Amino acid sequence: MVFEGTSQNRSSTYLYQGFIPTCDPGSGASLANPWGPTLGPPPTGNPADISNYLPSRAELIDGQRLFSFAAYDRANKLPYTINYAFDIQWQPRNDLAIDIGYVGNYGRHAVIPIPFNQPGIATPTHPIHGQQYTYGYTVVDANFNPINLPNGQGPFLATYEGGNTDLRVPYVGYSAESEMYKAIGISSYNALQTHLEKRLSHGFQVGFSYTWSHALDEQSAMGLFYNGNNPLDLHDAYASSDFDRTHVFNFNYVYYLPNFVAGNSWKSKLANGWAVQGIAVIQSGQPYSVIDYSGSVGSIYYGVSDGITNPIVPLAPGCTAYNAITGATGAGSTPALKASCFTLPLLQPGDLGGAIPPGDLYETDFTSGQRNIFRQAWQERGDISLVKLTRASERVSVRFALDVFNLTNTPSFDIPIDSVSQNQYYNDFPVVGTPPRPTSCNNYLNTGFYNCAAGLGSVTKTIGGPRQVQFSLSVLF
Repeated sequence: MVFEGTSQNRSSTYLYQGFIPTCDPGSGASLANPWGPTLGPPPTGNPADISNYLPSRAELIDGQRLFSFAAYDRANKLPYTINYAFDIQWQPRNDLAIDIGYVGNYGRHAVIPIPFNQPGIATPTHPIHGQQYTYGYTVVDANFNPINLPNGQGPFLATYEGGNTDLRVPYVGYSAESEMYKAIGISSYNALQTHLEKRLSHGFQVGFSYTWSHALDEQSAMGLFYNGNNPLDLHDAYASSDFDRTHVFNFNYVYYLPNFVAGNSWKSKLANGWAVQGIAVIQSGQPYSVIDYSGSVGSIYYGVSDGITNPIVPLAPGCTAYNAITGATGAGSTPALKASCFTLPLLQPGDLGGAIPPGDLYETDFTSGQRNIFRQAWQERGDISLVKLTRASERVSVRFALDVFNLTNTPSFDIPIDSVSQNQYYNDFPVVGTPPRPTSCNNYLNTGFYNCAAGLGSVTKTIGGPRQVQFSLSVLF
């Protein structure tokens, strides 16, 4: 039941809208008594009773909704990292210091959301819950009637999450996207850090740092879904972390201008006490993958309902992570990636030991590897400040600063568009005989079931802001 109304809270009034899922007017329930005229029996405390509320196989065949479930594995161990470092410092003269070091760590038992109820591969020789074939789409004829399967299996099914996925799960009645948060992830980090610093002398100080590093993991940060590829093969996703930056250059400086006027006159207070200081950072971009949630990858597991993994779009034959890029940032008319270098991991009827049924040319599998094999454009930024410090008295000073952020007004581009929909309308029902691959990248001319990866590699966002100029005046005492 949906209801609307007003609520008084002191002097404020606001509208609200909500749902009472158990409020069934047919049972005598109402807003005043949402549970009905009588309460149901109390819970028995037996966890097995949940099966009384799960849909049966017959109900699943009719498209009944599933029960979604998520839990934290009681067998988990506490995550931990082991850190190690080695550092050498050398001071060739009093105002010069050189630092070279190695920093590393490795992590174990990182928490990763694993879909424990991912559908299995059903074949005529290894059926699952009576299903002898594996499909996430429902192939239909020209009249939109599901075509028949061999071996007396009847027509293609259309369960709630697509095809017969809901009947190939380990635990029938639970969603294939049900998750178990398991402490099984691994990670590592290795870095060479260098720093050269000329300490303050003759009014001048400058520092330069360079870090070469590599962070790897199977899942970057703990989220609601697994951001690798096939969640049942974690090691296949072991690659550069989402936050990895291979090269980072850092340059900072300060120069105190000499006093131009001697003495303690108003002229000296105006002419003396000036300084210029700034910082510049240049760093390589973050890695990213090209992903597709529309069923163009991994349809045999989740149909077009994949909301818990990052299904990675595979590279086409002959393409690599190096020749799939255009060399452009993606911010202009030229995208950062070549759409022609990406393909579909299509399965053919009879693949996977006979799992894919005849007539079904549209199923896709997960690809292997290829997580975070691309990187966004380099990012650079320089800030500078002109500072004037004037001593008004023995205890009071006045500080004036002119700060210019992003001095060169250089944009730093975000990751290009990396999510595509090669099944643009999330169509669950391919018509038998339709070519699976796109016949044209013009959607008006395309007669294939899938479409080209449109919009891939275009940048629509920046990181940081444009040039900003800021004046400040402060009194120090």
